Amino acid sequence: MNGVPVINPLMSSPLVWIVLAGLFIGAAASRATTRTRNKQNPDKARTRKWVGACIFLSLAVILGLFAVFIPGAGKIRDPRMLWAGLIAAVVAFAALRFKKSLGIPIVVLLLVAILSFGLFLQSIRAFTGETEIAEVKVLSSTASTMHLELVPRGDEPVLLTMNGTYFAPIVKVVIFSDLFVFLGARTWYRFEGMTSFNDAYRQQDTDFRFAHPLGISERLWSLFERNETHVPGVKAVQIEMTLKRAQEFGSFGIMVQNDGGVQIVAKSG
Repeated sequence: MNGVPVINPLMSSPLVWIVLAGLFIGAAASRATTRTRNKQNPDKARTRKWVGACIFLSLAVILGLFAVFIPGAGKIRDPRMLWAGLIAAVVAFAALRFKKSLGIPIVVLLLVAILSFGLFLQSIRAFTGETEIAEVKVLSSTASTMHLELVPRGDEPVLLTMNGTYFAPIVKVVIFSDLFVFLGARTWYRFEGMTSFNDAYRQQDTDFRFAHPLGISERLWSLFERNETHVPGVKAVQIEMTLKRAQEFGSFGIMVQNDGGVQIVAKSG
């Protein structure tokens, strides 16, 4: 129902690229130190060895550049990332260079470590992820009136004139339990429109409603609302109205959190 992130969080982390680069450095070192004297054709084996080592090393350099340019160089600040790359290189070298004695145990441990790391990143993404459903631009704001531009995700902008000093999106949400969120479920939403409040937090009479609200259908939301306590994995079915003061020329994103709730976040120009 909700959009998916443009960039996978795993690919946007420099740690992932650094660990992959370390694995290829270890593979290159393993190929470079392989003995070729006992081969039937030592010269040919030696050529293959150095070609393979150069290929692995080139891939490591490319992955290292990805670590800098995809997430951004500013994210590579923690020296532990370099240690993680070094450990990955040592593990890969030992697993490939000493296959008979260390290969299988190290490969098993490496798979367990990769799985644990993946689950850790998944848990972070699950409980900190969010989906932007609209943007609100404040064109002007006085003590009693706001002029807003509402830009729903994937839809045409709408110009609104509303009484009051606070605007609030009207969003119906179906919030799933933590286990379902961890497994990939996201809050279902139905973005119905906008309302407004004055400084005394009293709702005004200039509501805006979409002709075709964004998100799940009204029938589906009503079904969950009527059977909230009987549907496995559902934590809450409710209407969210988060208030935000209209700051002239400000721009705000309306965000639906993975684990429930709606936030209005100021956006930089």
